[in-house]
Amino acid sequence: MVKTELYISDERRYFGGFTVPYEKAKYVILGVPFEHSLTYKAGTSLAPARIREASDAIESFSLRANFDYDKCPVADLGDISVVPGDPMQTFNRISEVVSDIVALGKIPVLIGGEHSITYGIIRGLREKSPCTLVFDAHFDSRDNYLGYKLSHASVMRRIMEIVGTRRIMFLGVRAFSEEEYLFIRSKNVRYITSTQMLRSTVGNILKLAKSFLSECRKVHISVDMDVFDPAYAPGVDNPEPEGLIPTLIFDILYNIIDEKLLSLDVVEVSPIIDVNDVTSLLAAKVIKEAIIYHYIKTISK
Repeated sequence: MVKTELYISDERRYFGGFTVPYEKAKYVILGVPFEHSLTYKAGTSLAPARIREASDAIESFSLRANFDYDKCPVADLGDISVVPGDPMQTFNRISEVVSDIVALGKIPVLIGGEHSITYGIIRGLREKSPCTLVFDAHFDSRDNYLGYKLSHASVMRRIMEIVGTRRIMFLGVRAFSEEEYLFIRSKNVRYITSTQMLRSTVGNILKLAKSFLSECRKVHISVDMDVFDPAYAPGVDNPEPEGLIPTLIFDILYNIIDEKLLSLDVVEVSPIIDVNDVTSLLAAKVIKEAIIYHYIKTISK
């Protein structure tokens, strides 16, 4: 078990309905029930529990991969205990736990929580110098937002201060301030808007994404659920029209996930506004499929 096990709460519902012993696991599920800087729809602190519940309701077999999630060595450690009123202490805990897991050759999969948790993850991975591939409707790159230098709306600006502006790429963006747009353009940050993706072919999108990934030794993938169109993921903090369809995102993930994957997070589900749990179900599907894609390409051979 990781040395920071005191930071882990006792979670009895396992993602996908099961857990393997930690020492036998390649993938480690961690919930982060954290919300601190949300500005529209609250409720992300409830997401880890709801997504775990939803994960039991969807089938475990992947049609794309022709493989069953239940054969993947996944340990669910429960939730990282967040510190109310002290976001930096929460981020520190995330960093320590993630660092411990990666040091043992395992892949942490974190269920948020608001998007600011990704800052804690990247800090924990700093020694690995990962690139960051972000699926998001927003750039989240304001220098500060409502007085916060580190919030869900500025988290990627802080991450770029760690990894650099050339080691991050955004897919599906479509909603941002002029300040963010000018910053992103001035730093030559790579991105593909949702409109460009919807009007292009999967092959062209993959060509751009793989060009970015070819420069990376390791990669962290962050999936903000608002990258999906609200028709498919209405239960998010900041839904934006003209989003992506699930089929396109799963096609991309299937083709880009490989041995370079270091870690994954899925964030910004707000269960209290998630009618019929459709967003939680989709988030659970993203996690299951991503783990399967990695396993069949790197472990099960």
